[in-house]
Amino acid sequence: MRTSLLCLLLVLTGCGSVVQPECQMMPSAQGGYVLRLTRVGAAGTGCDTATPQETSDIWIFDTLADSEVRAHSALAMAFTGNEPDPLPPGLVGAGRFTQREADADGNCKIQSITTMTDGTLSYALTNFESLGGAPYQNAEFKADVTLTQGACNAAYTVQALSPAVACDSDEDCDPFKQPSGSGIFSVFDQGCKKDPWTAPVATALGKTGVCFFNKEYPSLK
Repeated sequence: MRTSLLCLLLVLTGCGSVVQPECQMMPSAQGGYVLRLTRVGAAGTGCDTATPQETSDIWIFDTLADSEVRAHSALAMAFTGNEPDPLPPGLVGAGRFTQREADADGNCKIQSITTMTDGTLSYALTNFESLGGAPYQNAEFKADVTLTQGACNAAYTVQALSPAVACDSDEDCDPFKQPSGSGIFSVFDQGCKKDPWTAPVATALGKTGVCFFNKEYPSLK
């Protein structure tokens, strides 16, 4: 009798089907995402400094109602406290997940986010894809970004990890470090990186490196 009742309960509650989690970015309070931007192709004439081969930034995201997403470059376009209220619309990018829940492959996607700009630097993001399954919670994403600075522009590929954690050694990136772990999900294959591209974020956070992936997307253990 118990077995029969349990089977009936499973049928009524739909436990036999897999319900994908809702697509939501890690909130800004989590510390934002470290972005590694890698240029596609050569820089334009005289644009090696404005559009370097590789660089980094910190972006913060918030997910609103109806799968709306807002994004802001917290490092390259940092708020000074003197911005007008309301903020100039270009400082914050806007987009929307293509569907509310992760797709059958466990991915969440955004076709594009409106261009973020402070009048000098701008980012235009397309082809966003994140790992939306329960173990990942969209803490990693990849995308294409067009970076424009002054008269220079270049296409970049992006890989990103949340939370943004500065480091001096791999121990600082350990999710199980005592007495306080890094906050990075243990499913990711990552460690302390000190390559030149990390300098903008590492310097801003007061360390010699940043915690980041050891492999290309999705860099799982």
